[in-house]
Amino acid sequence: MNSRLETVIDSLSKEEVRFFKLFLNRTVSASRKDVNLFDFLRKRKRDYKTKDLLKKLNTSAGNYYTLKNRLYHELNNSMVWQHIWKDQQSKSFSFVLLSRIYKNKGELELSFNYLKKAEKEALDSDLYEILSIIYSEVLHLSHELISIDVDYYIEQKRKNIKTLSEIDEIDLLLTKIMYDVKTKQNFSNSNISIFKLLKSKYNKISRDNNLLKNSRFRIKLFNMYSRLLLNKRDYNSLEIFVIKSYDEFEIDKLFDRYNHNDKLTMLTYIANCLFKTNKYNQSLRYAEILLKNMCEYDSFLYDKYLFYYYNILVQNYSITDKDKALDYLDKASKNEVIKKIPAYNSFIYLNRSLIFYDLDDFKRSKQNISRLIMQEDFLFLDKSFQLKILITSVIIIYNISKKHAKEKINEIKNNYNTLLKTENHYRDTMFLELISKKLSASDLVKDKDIFLSNITDEESKELDIIGYNSWVKEYI
Repeated sequence: MNSRLETVIDSLSKEEVRFFKLFLNRTVSASRKDVNLFDFLRKRKRDYKTKDLLKKLNTSAGNYYTLKNRLYHELNNSMVWQHIWKDQQSKSFSFVLLSRIYKNKGELELSFNYLKKAEKEALDSDLYEILSIIYSEVLHLSHELISIDVDYYIEQKRKNIKTLSEIDEIDLLLTKIMYDVKTKQNFSNSNISIFKLLKSKYNKISRDNNLLKNSRFRIKLFNMYSRLLLNKRDYNSLEIFVIKSYDEFEIDKLFDRYNHNDKLTMLTYIANCLFKTNKYNQSLRYAEILLKNMCEYDSFLYDKYLFYYYNILVQNYSITDKDKALDYLDKASKNEVIKKIPAYNSFIYLNRSLIFYDLDDFKRSKQNISRLIMQEDFLFLDKSFQLKILITSVIIIYNISKKHAKEKINEIKNNYNTLLKTENHYRDTMFLELISKKLSASDLVKDKDIFLSNITDEESKELDIIGYNSWVKEYI
């Protein structure tokens, strides 16, 4: 396992490496050992020995660990200096830090001046968390600097507490829902009470004209309503809403570096909605708009959204051009950014498996879904999603070995017995029973009709990784 220093070094971009070299030469120009150690750790082999490094650096073990600690702290300082001016939040907080420095030096007017600069930056970008810190700093400073209008700042602090409370409440609800969406992949429902609270909060904010003038709350409102439509799987309404919202935000010039993440999220939503409504060419067009915007502001969010870009391409091409979809999956699997996150590897294996299944290449389909199930990260997925993947593996294996499929069903029943007994997974239980009966050559006409009467083919396609309804119609 990498040390924290090696982990930090591995995460650096080429631009950050160049900046650090300049920064290091300015701050520790007397020592070339820092540079040598940095270069060695960047290009190190996995099985390098510390004694070989000590020899290369011509230093003792004690000095080596001092050197490592110093390099680690210098790297952190370099990252702060390089990125502190790249977003309004860091810029505002840098003024707070300067204010504290001058306060400790006894330069109270200068300290207050920097707090006012920080306040302006925070107000311009709706940075209520930073404003809370700024107003606390101002009120503490007023104990020594009596020229500060205390009543004014107490009132500002109270107004900010109210606004911040609204934001925190929304964020807590959205965080829970987003976690469910990511881990459950829509294969089990979030707690319905959370959505009721979210809807109530949405209705309250929608009626508050003061909050709607605020760009941050407009984005919060977008996040709330889009999640509500997503939970209902109303993709047609969601498509109209997200495109309209994005266009309005562009016209009103609400997007900036600080909320660039929200802009990229919106573009991702639009592309995914267009895929769900079968508008594949439009979805791919928005994928390219997403890629272009990922490169804005020194590409600081490029790595974060690279996976989502590939995801959109793979989804669309898996319908329109399976060879292209496989090609993009190969590119994604070789990308260093994506390889670092095991959950993304699960996506790659699952999609490869599904494409090969559609191509009737059941052997390669089985290979990929088996690799997914063997991953350690598989166990961290939501249990409902795990179950859906395992049932999908049964569907795939059925075309290769009926005996193996029967063994897999028994294994699922043993390991997921409690889950299969719940109301949410009644269809999964029925489906496994249908396959079991098919394997034992039982009469299935009545069971088949009952199963298919539960939900429509379209709903089955949405709820299942491989639609149970379409499989039953083809094989039973």
